[in-house]
Amino acid sequence: MDIIQLKYFIAVAESGSFSEAAEIMFSAQSTVSKQIAALEKELNIQLFDRSKRRISMTDHGKFFLNHAHIILNSYNDMIRELESMTVQDDNTAIIRATSAMLPYNLISYITHFKETTPDANILVEEFDGEDIMKMLKDSECDLAFFRVGKFDEEHYEKLPVLVEKYIAVLPANHPLAKESIISLSQLSNEKFILCRQNSGLHRNAVAACNKTGFEPDIVATSNHTTNIFEMVSMNMGVSLLLQKGTEHYMNDSFAKAVSLVELKETFTVEVAFARYKKNHHTKAASALWEYIKNITNNSI
Repeated sequence: MDIIQLKYFIAVAESGSFSEAAEIMFSAQSTVSKQIAALEKELNIQLFDRSKRRISMTDHGKFFLNHAHIILNSYNDMIRELESMTVQDDNTAIIRATSAMLPYNLISYITHFKETTPDANILVEEFDGEDIMKMLKDSECDLAFFRVGKFDEEHYEKLPVLVEKYIAVLPANHPLAKESIISLSQLSNEKFILCRQNSGLHRNAVAACNKTGFEPDIVATSNHTTNIFEMVSMNMGVSLLLQKGTEHYMNDSFAKAVSLVELKETFTVEVAFARYKKNHHTKAASALWEYIKNITNNSI
């Protein structure tokens, strides 16, 4: 049992819905279900009655909820006290970032900031984008660096870095591979290879196809851009990926095997830094935020 499982359990218990809990946790419904199932297996009890249309807590679940709140409150108190214990902590900023940090100059931001503020300790940790916003709210990190989906402006603030647009990735021998620009509708009869299911990139790509008037025939998914390149190059299908991130992983070998083609339709995703407004912001985190804010303002 771990803290994240307790958070998922409390979200389901208080919302009465796995789908609503997924929104609260900035996660996917399948992830919520897996976390609850793992918790029930470990405890060897059933926490929720799923036999009816709307789930309800079992007696064991109600008992466990009381203790889950006590454990989580104690954990949050500990985190807050640890944050304020030493000056060294105040000179530390923790950034949680999605795996796609290299194409977006995150390392450059940190390197240049360290040159101006050498005493600051910057820790970058890679996490699944589905969990980062919840971690930010729970003071598990100071800043998040991620591709923005739904954004709660009441509780969070963000510094946009850039806007990414989707492009088509086609086999080099595809009839449309030599075109400079195509409509997404021209790929309606193709088989698609997309980013992993339940990821924001997967959902956005499917939504783009739906908006264009068709349901994509998805034959494969992957976490890695290079794997998608490989499958496209072998004529398994076509793909929709973000331009800057895709170009970053393009090498000479793939350049001969796949073609990147611009879309007439505009489907975009914002890449940004974010922080939770009500959290205590360390000296280092505040300084880094202002540094990034100055850079992004000047680049607009």
